[in-house]
Amino acid sequence: MRLTLLLLAALTLSGCGLVALPFRVAGDVIQVVPVVGKPIGAPVHAVGDAID
Repeated sequence: MRLTLLLLAALTLSGCGLVALPFRVAGDVIQVVPVVGKPIGAPVHAVGDAID
């Protein structure tokens, strides 16, 4: 029973990267835009960091 709960917890925590990935990709894409990319892309990328 303990092993099952441990495996379930590990699978649940590994999914955080999948949720954070779209925010990181969007932040990187936004940062490419000249002039306004850095200030707008950094908070979007930070959301991905906060999820992890």
